[in-house]
Amino acid sequence: MPLEKAEAVILKSFDWSESSRTVHFITREFGKLALVDRGGRRLNTKRGRLLPFSRMEVTFYASRKETSGYISDAEMIEPFSFEKEGTLGRLAYASAACELLYLLLPDEEPQTVLYGYFISYLRQVTQVEKRCLPALFIAFFLRLLSQLGYKPSLAYCCGCGAEIANLTAEEELLQFSPERGGLICRACQKPGEYYIGLSAGEAKLLETLQRASLNEAASLPIGYRDARHLIEVLTSFLKFHSGLLSDLRSLAFLEKLKTSQLNG
Repeated sequence: MPLEKAEAVILKSFDWSESSRTVHFITREFGKLALVDRGGRRLNTKRGRLLPFSRMEVTFYASRKETSGYISDAEMIEPFSFEKEGTLGRLAYASAACELLYLLLPDEEPQTVLYGYFISYLRQVTQVEKRCLPALFIAFFLRLLSQLGYKPSLAYCCGCGAEIANLTAEEELLQFSPERGGLICRACQKPGEYYIGLSAGEAKLLETLQRASLNEAASLPIGYRDARHLIEVLTSFLKFHSGLLSDLRSLAFLEKLKTSQLNG
């Protein structure tokens, strides 16, 4: 087996014995990569430990015959700490980004630009004001969709291509079609189709975040209920176009957290 090195962040892991597990990474050099972590669950492991939300250099034996290689060593490069105000929310939004990458990325296809964008996202999660976390995540979500070829149409009707802003009044409720891939004008709407209503302000915010850098998104505060609705729109779109079958578990945790705070 050849020995390889990769810069990596853990996306998900699965335990399959008392001492071992399979770990899925996003790597700079190889894209999404699954590796066996033999003995890595032991507290007395002799090699470097694998830590979530950390940029690491992973040394591994690449398998040519089996489905997964296995880890030889790991060295910390950059940990991401979420100890600033709103720790649980920061963890949830970082976990949701990891979950999206795990669910959507193809195996072993290099994603160098996306990897760098993800690292920048994690850095931003550690430091932005907590009220700007939703906008930051939505901007990441939209960029990931675009990078993987699932870009929703937010400025033009996905039926006829007309510019939405020229067809609707500012106070009019717009319609988003998850199945057809974006906003749809009144003339192109069909009876019986499923639509999600968006205010003109919500549609404009989505379009802005689709074009925004992470730095720009990190300065936009969004209320929790508004963010939840926008994420629902994007998740519904994703289910139609990628085969995603369930909601993001990381954001379900955030929903429970918010509900408990509202009812407390």
